Amino acid sequence: MAVLEPVLTSADDVGTAQVAVLLGTEAALLRVDGETVQRVGAPEMATAVQCMAVSASGKLLACFTADGQLHVLLTSDLTRRISHYDTQLVLPPDDMAWCGEDAVLLSWQDPPALMLVGPGDAIKYSLGVEDEEDEEEEEEEGDEGDVKPFGSAAIRSAPAPASALHAESAQGRLILIPECDGVRLLSSSHSDFISRVPEPTVSAFALASTAPPALLLEAFDLFERRSAKADEHVRAMGVGVMGAAVHACMDAAAHEVDLDGQKRLLSAAAFGRAFCRKFPRDRMMSLCKDLRVLNAVRRAEEDGLTNGMRAMEMAGMPLTYSQYKELSPARLIARLCSTHHHLLALRVATFLSLRTESVLEHWAISKILSASQTPDEVLYDTIIKQVDTDKRGSLAVSFAAIATVAFHTGRHELATRLLEREVHTGRQVRLLLEMGAFEAALWKAEAGPDADFVFQVLFQLLDKAPEEQVFEMLKSHPTARSLFISYCKKSDIPLLMRFYERCSMHQCVAEQIVQQAAQEAGSVWPQERVRELEAAAELFTRTRDNGFQAKAVEDSVKLLRIQQQLEAAGTVQLPPPTATATGVGEGSQGGGEGEEGRSVVGASVNETIAACLAAGNNRDAQKLKSDFKVPERRYYWLRLQSLARSRDWEGLDKLSKERRPLVGLRAFVEACVEQGALLEAAKYVGRIGDAADREELSRRFNLPDMSSEAAAAAAAARGEGAILGTLRSFAAAGSAAGAAAVAANPAASSFFGFGSLSFTGRGEG
Repeated sequence: MAVLEPVLTSADDVGTAQVAVLLGTEAALLRVDGETVQRVGAPEMATAVQCMAVSASGKLLACFTADGQLHVLLTSDLTRRISHYDTQLVLPPDDMAWCGEDAVLLSWQDPPALMLVGPGDAIKYSLGVEDEEDEEEEEEEGDEGDVKPFGSAAIRSAPAPASALHAESAQGRLILIPECDGVRLLSSSHSDFISRVPEPTVSAFALASTAPPALLLEAFDLFERRSAKADEHVRAMGVGVMGAAVHACMDAAAHEVDLDGQKRLLSAAAFGRAFCRKFPRDRMMSLCKDLRVLNAVRRAEEDGLTNGMRAMEMAGMPLTYSQYKELSPARLIARLCSTHHHLLALRVATFLSLRTESVLEHWAISKILSASQTPDEVLYDTIIKQVDTDKRGSLAVSFAAIATVAFHTGRHELATRLLEREVHTGRQVRLLLEMGAFEAALWKAEAGPDADFVFQVLFQLLDKAPEEQVFEMLKSHPTARSLFISYCKKSDIPLLMRFYERCSMHQCVAEQIVQQAAQEAGSVWPQERVRELEAAAELFTRTRDNGFQAKAVEDSVKLLRIQQQLEAAGTVQLPPPTATATGVGEGSQGGGEGEEGRSVVGASVNETIAACLAAGNNRDAQKLKSDFKVPERRYYWLRLQSLARSRDWEGLDKLSKERRPLVGLRAFVEACVEQGALLEAAKYVGRIGDAADREELSRRFNLPDMSSEAAAAAAAARGEGAILGTLRSFAAAGSAAGAAAVAANPAASSFFGFGSLSFTGRGEG
């Protein structure tokens, strides 16, 4: 079985790409995905597939069949075979892996053997069986050299392939691990790596090579021996060839494992770079940094160590340059940390100018896990001292992550002290909640910049701690208490009431009762509201400086009871919501037909008095006025509004002619206009003494500036000419009220002989 990972060419393929599985059966090779099952395989594959391997790029598939054939197919077209090789072995391999993209390595355990198969060629190694014939064959192969032709490439075999390494590997199972540029062989005691020899290395070190890097190496060797032929070689190469030679020597140095070989190739590249006009100098610097890092992580012996380097700094990691580039420096540092080479990881990160906080965090966590017998005080000082030495990394170190490990290992005091060094409030709060330190978490949350941290602590408290403990804790935290109250007012009123009662906050309880009673005025029975308000009044009396609130609530209770009595009598009701006159004539009535009045329970004092006056219940209106100390001016205004709404124009006129009216005639005009009685409004306008006020009101409400009495006086004083001028002014104004006033005047009507005919102004149409 083999797995084909999806190939993503764009971001749109993320949701549509599917993983496919290849299954080798006795009858055929099957490709299975999430939707279909397809029969694939090249026509040349006549027997069952026994073993499969996919290359690192996912483009090639190697299949070993029952007849000993090794077939190579394209994963994009599994019916197309691009290469095959007859191994002449019927026994299927125990393991198979790709060696880069050029060859396939097969291994057998019984008998132990390896076979490296390339395009049209193969190399076979017998492990642990060294007879004379094998030794002679190996000697002959060794005479030909370790580099063997492999199509257009070359393969470097492992040093001494049938020697001690393979003898040792024959004692246990040999594991093949494919890499991006080769395959790694792991046994119980050894690790080996087989890869294709890079092209720059072949061109530089092949026998009798005349490639540019080989010529540059020869010129550099002559230069070191102070030979004049070095100049001849340089001149023969030319500037164009020299640049390619320098790049090839640098590439060969990158893939070189031996330190002396690296120095030689880099020195030759530096020598040739002097003869290049435009060469990227930063490439040499970057390559030298990479090689220093690789040499440091590859080092596994103490030979040649300087600057007091200890054994803990030797990682012994067999990493090639291609693997390093594929892995990336950040992953290399993480791998060094996972193998507890923290000092080396820290030096690599510092050398490459990378972030070091992850290394410091991993080291501190490892220190806590390994130092089980070390006291918390000593361990804390050790961690802080080491972290503080790195000024850049110490600012970003997550002490909360270190403290979490300390807490889980039972070091609560160490975890608390480490958490004090954490700069992120959210991390502090989360760990303190996990530790059960709710009080400390609440203090940290209040000191933080975000109120969400406080709500996080409050929700955890309400979920895990008793209410009494939460309420007692909130007494000493004003910020958290205010946030808790604001949350409960919107989400949990019963919890808020229990908190108020627990904290003896009688005024807050009473205020909440009054507010809730006001919000539920239409959905709660009056008797229940009375009981709630009586309880609120009693709570107000328990606290100081709340006499006004207590008196106001008592008055509300008193008003509710009076309203219940009025409603029980059935004589008083509030007008319907639409009881506003919209007509413009004298006969317009307020309210729609069939509309019923509203209940007076829950209305204000002014509305209740107005309802009593509208119903003619002056006795109860007077009683409400005296009980609730309604001012005379307000009561007078309520009478005015009540008479206007009931369209009692005679009563309204009597009210305006009282000895000491408490409001001006302007209020009467506005009340009449509101009810659509324009003639009545014009009558009161004529009684206003200030001419400017009369003109302003007439223009504002489109009223005539003279009443019917004024028209009659003008007719008697000035005769018919004056009446004609007055009528012309009324007709020009287009006022229906003015025309009606003239029609109601006998003298003015008889002037034109209209008699009882109706008169329509120009504004009416």
